[in-house]
Amino acid sequence: ERQLKVDKDDEYKSYKHKFWATSGARMIAGMQYLGEWEERAEDVIRELSDINGVLCLENILDVVNSGGESLVNGIASFLLPYIQRGELKVIAEATPAELDACRRLLPGFADLFQILYLEPFSRDKAIAILDRVSQSFEQNFSIQIARGVTELIYRLFCRFMPYQSFPGKTVGFLQELFERAKQGKKENVSLNQVNKLFISQTGLPELFLRDELPLIPSELVEKLSQQVIGQPTACHTVANLITIFKAGLNDPGRPIGVLLFCGPTGVGKTELAKALAKFFFGAGEQKDRLIRLDMSEYSGAGAAARLIGENFNQPSDLIKKVRQQPFIVLLLDEIEKASKEVFDLFLGLFDEGRLTDQYGRTTIFRSAIIIMTSNIGADKFNALGFNQQNQTSYTSAVMDFFRPEFYNRIDAIVNFNVLATDIIEAIT
Repeated sequence: ERQLKVDKDDEYKSYKHKFWATSGARMIAGMQYLGEWEERAEDVIRELSDINGVLCLENILDVVNSGGESLVNGIASFLLPYIQRGELKVIAEATPAELDACRRLLPGFADLFQILYLEPFSRDKAIAILDRVSQSFEQNFSIQIARGVTELIYRLFCRFMPYQSFPGKTVGFLQELFERAKQGKKENVSLNQVNKLFISQTGLPELFLRDELPLIPSELVEKLSQQVIGQPTACHTVANLITIFKAGLNDPGRPIGVLLFCGPTGVGKTELAKALAKFFFGAGEQKDRLIRLDMSEYSGAGAAARLIGENFNQPSDLIKKVRQQPFIVLLLDEIEKASKEVFDLFLGLFDEGRLTDQYGRTTIFRSAIIIMTSNIGADKFNALGFNQQNQTSYTSAVMDFFRPEFYNRIDAIVNFNVLATDIIEAIT
């Protein structure tokens, strides 16, 4: 009987694995010369084999796209024969879209894995996981957590970042709460601290986070009108967008808003975009949330590819900024000058709030406000926007210029009036 117990213990030990988590970026980090990352990968494979270890890849698509100058010289291609021979055990993560991209980019690699589909967590399960994580942090940091903190974290992420899977980034958010509480010598993590950290990271004002705080549209219009003089109609339209978002009536599967600012040069289109960015996302540590693209630079061949990517496997500056901070206002200046392929790219962006590059990597824009500016129809009025006529409408010119499928994805066409003499005198 004692011998039988020993045999069972040995059998258990033989099946016990050690897991080594990494990513494609970490595999090649610091590697400058040809063959360096391959040597590192061989060392990892050898060490894992000695300890009966398992390689855990955070993102399988990232591994497919990392490494050499082409996919056939990348990390995934390098690991493929080791996996086929059974010399390397691998666990990887991927979304269904990323898995499809892997099958398209490197046929045969994804088929080496046994696919296990995980269903999204329900609200109760997600909060239960956060509760267990918080209990661990309470022991490690010797700090208590107030009742309702995990429920508030779930509500904020579900409301303002519905595209995030749970628990996902909520665990890192919870850990930062405890770290800040320890640095501030706090005895517990409170609901107020949750709101403060969320505001700091997203830039959203407390007005949006707390339902009991009222939003008075007339005061909002007045505040915008103080910064953008002589454009009451435009200020009302932008105020309506803010009101809809405050009420939670925006479509979570699209950007917060897709607006087209039409009017002559110098009437306040860019200034209103800045005012909107400041109101929406100006409460955080990073104040400048306006990303401006001159669409005349994306009018030639290959413009769509340059918009989302640069050299092989490298995302564009726009994609890098949005992945780092998704709560932004994207200003597409002189949209009418963009190429046809860019307009095709924007169809998916405006409709589904995401951009996918040729390597299958998706960037989410559902926490962004997209504003386009245009001079379409402005030739009817003074080129500098100075005229005695107050009311202008560009809807007919916009409908004639854009394709119906593009026009129908615009939430609102915001007309900017030409500036009357008294308004010019007030500004100057």
